[in-house]
Amino acid sequence: MREISFKDLYSEVRKRKMEALDKKEIVQAVEKHGKILAIEGQYEKPKKVIQHMYASEKKFIKRKHITKELKKIDLNHYDVVLIGCPGKEIPKFAYSKIKDYVLNGGWLITTDWALHYIVENIFPGYIRWNRKRTGDVVIRCQIRQPDHPFLEGVLGEIQQSKWASKKSKSDEFRWWLETKSFPIELLSVNDVNVLINSNELKKKWGNGPVLVYFDFGKKGGRIIHLISHVHLQKGGKKGKYTSALILTNILDEKISQKMGLKQPSKRTQPQTTSPQIPLEEQWITPDPQKEYVTPSNITGNEGIGLTTTSQIIELSPNDLGSALTNKCAYCGYGFEKSTEKIYQCKECGALYHENCINQQVNQGTCKKCDRILLW
Repeated sequence: MREISFKDLYSEVRKRKMEALDKKEIVQAVEKHGKILAIEGQYEKPKKVIQHMYASEKKFIKRKHITKELKKIDLNHYDVVLIGCPGKEIPKFAYSKIKDYVLNGGWLITTDWALHYIVENIFPGYIRWNRKRTGDVVIRCQIRQPDHPFLEGVLGEIQQSKWASKKSKSDEFRWWLETKSFPIELLSVNDVNVLINSNELKKKWGNGPVLVYFDFGKKGGRIIHLISHVHLQKGGKKGKYTSALILTNILDEKISQKMGLKQPSKRTQPQTTSPQIPLEEQWITPDPQKEYVTPSNITGNEGIGLTTTSQIIELSPNDLGSALTNKCAYCGYGFEKSTEKIYQCKECGALYHENCINQQVNQGTCKKCDRILLW
């Protein structure tokens, strides 16, 4: 798959949430009510990604304007505030303002060196920099709490063939550590939640947490911290996609709580004596016993009104003969002169060029049968 831009990446995240992850109501609420403020750091350029998030208001403060803007801005206007690495540009007069923002129920995201310059100074006693510095490397990570709202859909999404790697486990992806990233040491183990961890990071630099959060105050305030940066330039497609899901999930969850919206209900798993398959794995790789509704086992009128799914399959060399006489459902051109792989919607038989199927997946459903396309 070609290198994907941040614009296309966040567009795909939105479409997947609207269609496949059953979060249309929440996404629309964030688009109408969600407000995020991003403060630039010397090494963190959050505008690169935040500008492509779905939200009603996205404000950015450049480094040279931080002092001036923080003197007049009302942080309580925003649902989420992101302070980019290193955070030492934040003037000390603003520390009490940031603390009050969280005490009033605001959510603060910090990255990398802001652990030392912001979190340790304003919210001491929870997490700290362990005083070691990483190399410029990409590390393997493991998801610790796949059912947490911040990680909703991540495990199932990264198991799709377009993101998955043959060299890594299904719940594993790679996260970029820039030169001298700050490992996260837990000071209050009972109060800090570790959502993503890296055994490789722990082995090399003493502590493994990659993404953590803790609550602060009595009004739902929260501090969310991640090692490295939100743009993850060297983290690979899976790392970038995971980062985009997490950032949007954080704002989703904040608005869901604020607006009293319910998260999508979990599907009831069939009773069985064998180990149950995690929800996200069922969504990507359905149980062969078919104890659920799919396009292939709906009969009569009972499928009316249901949004159904279809698997994307790659045609084998033996099947290419008949395909060459048809046209791509997305672009309308034939396959005779194409050197790309050919893919097919399993349920309706619609054919796609390799690049075209990627574009169609971004739109969420098959061009011909309107079923949700799953890898």
